[in-house]
Amino acid sequence: MKFDEFKNQIVLVTGGARGSGSEIVEKFLRLGSKVYSLDKSYKKKISKKKNLIEIKLDVTNLKSLKSIVKLIKKNETKIKCIVNNAGISLPLNSTNPEKYWNLTFDVNVKAAFLLVFYLQNKLKKNYSSVVNITSISSKIAMQKNPAYNSSKAALAALTFSQALDFSKKGIRVNAVCPGYIKTKMTKKSFKNSQQRKVRTSRIMLEKYGETLDVANAVIFLASDNSRYINGEEIVIDGGLIKKGI
Repeated sequence: MKFDEFKNQIVLVTGGARGSGSEIVEKFLRLGSKVYSLDKSYKKKISKKKNLIEIKLDVTNLKSLKSIVKLIKKNETKIKCIVNNAGISLPLNSTNPEKYWNLTFDVNVKAAFLLVFYLQNKLKKNYSSVVNITSISSKIAMQKNPAYNSSKAALAALTFSQALDFSKKGIRVNAVCPGYIKTKMTKKSFKNSQQRKVRTSRIMLEKYGETLDVANAVIFLASDNSRYINGEEIVIDGGLIKKGI
């Protein structure tokens, strides 16, 4: 497959400083895109890398989010792709369940909705696409993390809703649904040999995925190679969900 269409195009990636987000950013850069990488861990606004603009942003801070949107609207005429990758998984807080629930939904769902909503006029007809990063946790039960499970299911539903709303403009919205990928979020379970053995035994391919696997799926969905795919999720889980007894 060729991805020449991304050269000199504008791409936004939330949570782009590490894990799958970082890999997605690097993949777009290698294809010649100008990438706005938004992440709360950044300390500088401008990267030394060519075509990469690193912006410190806490996506739950509405004032900051609107400020960044204003900056992008001022500097760019059109956006090729928005990748809503920012996400958190918190331990269930029994002493403050409201904060646990609200923060998870603010990062995983609300920010994805608002970023696309505010920048929708920069998404051009028959040109742009949105890719949301969901999770297999939206489809199968995970212990003691109801907010993460629910928020990722909500993000999947938002994907379908956005796909319908933007379809008249020819703007596609899809999702990548990762399983166990080797990132900071899964580092603890991966290093625990017993946990890793249990988890990989449930996966057809018997191994964790790589961040590149997620990035490759994002590029495909953002490209014209998937021009007739809309409102769908590509599951990247090595066959975990489909494996039987």
